[in-house]
Amino acid sequence: MKNLNTYVLKIAIVAVLSIFSLTGCKKDEIKIEPVTKTTGVSEIEFSKLLQFISITTTAPKDQIIYNERDKEFVVYGWYHKSLADVQSEYNSANEYKATYEK
Repeated sequence: MKNLNTYVLKIAIVAVLSIFSLTGCKKDEIKIEPVTKTTGVSEIEFSKLLQFISITTTAPKDQIIYNERDKEFVVYGWYHKSLADVQSEYNSANEYKATYEK
């Protein structure tokens, strides 16, 4: 009888561990909306800044959002860069302009 109880216990433990390993955790997905034009800069300048961020961070444009309230770009939902910083870096990025803006 003792062997039968340990056998059933072992089967129960294996079954419970199998269920836990198969269910796993589901990671919350962050929905990223495409960038929209801001009112602070012209549409052409905004497009250039978006292209600049996309190339320098190697992030696709659909992974970059612009938070108009905070005046900052957010890449992949966690990397924040202010509009002023991006404009400053873009203005001094001569090699970038020579390579990508012919």
